[in-house]
Order: sequence, then C-alpha cells, then structure tokens
Amino acid sequence: MTTTQTSNQDRLIRILEPSAYRGMLHWVDPEDGHVSDVHVARYAIEPETSVEAYSKIYPWEDGRNRGMVNEITGYLVCHALGIPQPARAFVAYVPLREICTPDSSPMIRQLAEQRAFYPAFCTQRLDGKSAAYRLPRIALPGLINDVKAWDKLPTTMAVDDQIANVDRHLNNLIRLGSKSFAVIDNGILAAAPREGVHHWTVDRLDALALFRNRLCEHVFNYDPPNKVVSATLGEAQNCAPAVDSVVDELEFWWSQLLSGEDYEKFKSFILERTSQIEVILRRRYNRLL
Repeated sequence: MTTTQTSNQDRLIRILEPSAYRGMLHWVDPEDGHVSDVHVARYAIEPETSVEAYSKIYPWEDGRNRGMVNEITGYLVCHALGIPQPARAFVAYVPLREICTPDSSPMIRQLAEQRAFYPAFCTQRLDGKSAAYRLPRIALPGLINDVKAWDKLPTTMAVDDQIANVDRHLNNLIRLGSKSFAVIDNGILAAAPREGVHHWTVDRLDALALFRNRLCEHVFNYDPPNKVVSATLGEAQNCAPAVDSVVDELEFWWSQLLSGEDYEKFKSFILERTSQIEVILRRRYNRLL
C-alpha cells in the first residue's frame, strides 16, 4: 500500500473554508436519536454549486472523541465498495454563534464561548427518510423483508465487520426506493454503546474480535441463510482492493486526526481487519476456515 498524500482538491472528502457556510436551516429532530449534535445547513461547494448537508459536530474532548475519524473512515471504505451513501462528504468550519439557537445543546453553547468556528463532518442531504423512522412496530417485519432483498446487504454486512461499525441500526439506512437503501452514520466503531461507551480506546482495538454487527443482528438475529453468508463471504474478497484504492486518503485523515499510539493502533486495526475479513466472517457465521 502506498502512502502518498493527496491534495485537498483531489480528495473525496474535502476541507471547506469557513466562507463556504451559507446558513443554518434547522437542528435535526431529537427523536432521531443522534449521539452527536447534528444540524442541517447550506454550503457553497463550488462558485455555482451549493448543497444542503447534515453537519455533525464531534467535540475534541482531549482526543477521546473518535467520531470524526470514524465517520471519515467509514465513508471512504463504503465509497470504495460501492455502497450507496450521500453523494458528497466534506469537513466544514461551522460558525458556532450562528447555530446557538434555543434548540442547541449546552455543549454547543459552551464551545461558542471558546471559539468562533468548529469543524463538522458533513454529508449531502439525501432524498429519503430513515428506513425505520417512527415506523409502527407492526410494520417492522415488512421493512426487514425489504432490507433482506436489498442487493447491497451482503456488502454492507461485510464492511460493518471490516471497520467494526457497531451501530448500523435500521434508522441508519435511508430508503431510496423499493428494496433500495443508502447508508449513513459511521460514528461509532469498535465501541460498546449498550454499555455507554461510544468511543474506541487502543485497548479495544483487537483486529480479530467479533464486534457487534447490529445490521445482521436486527435483520437475521445473527443467523442469516446460507445464500446470504455465501454472498457476504464473496463480497469480503473485495474489501482489501477497495481499501487499497483509498488508502492514501485514509492515511492522510488518520494522520491529521490521530497522533502517536492512537494513529498507529487504529491504522493497524483497520488494515489488519481488512486483510483478515474473510477469517472474521467465517468465525462469525461458523464456516470452516
């Protein structure tokens, strides 16, 4: 794998200047269940191109908050594997005082007292709604059947084990049409949200561990049929070439957002899981090595 760093213009995930921010539209509905602070805003991407984007602010917390590096890692790997997701992702500097509305959190108000701008991970707004958004329980079996018929389900199950995404619940799928979805939200990797732990630490970065695969859990109760297991194992063969295609940009962002042992351990964790993904999946689904 090469390590050549790419320029801002060449990267899939660009860094926008503060002047690109064109105004806040609204905070997302708190019933969406986001762990981070998320609002929708308009951004100027090019002189004649503007987009509406979901903007997630992950406070630094002296390096304990891993949300930004997780999101970028997940977006780039999903892109490389051809999984539908928002067409654009970028890092933008959000004017904190402008988003200090009555609906903003204490964290946002506290940050606004300390600085004028703060970086946010942004993804272009998709035309669609979260698959399970306020869906009555009686309708869940129909939704799950649609997800089972989604042609990118095996790829998504494989990549969630590859990057240890432990929080791909049904509201992190956006319905694009009948039996067609896009993925959002890679903010929680290699952590234990059910135990109140939302950020990885280096001691949790076991490259061969079977982390929670929430999508497989919700759709198949961890017991997918043989044809799905076979398809998932088949997609696993694409994981290493896919990461090779974006490794320059991954290493750029890892080096910018992590330092010292955190950088080395996380890089090693993702690359080793990628190289061993078929072994991990065979262990998960009790298939002979």
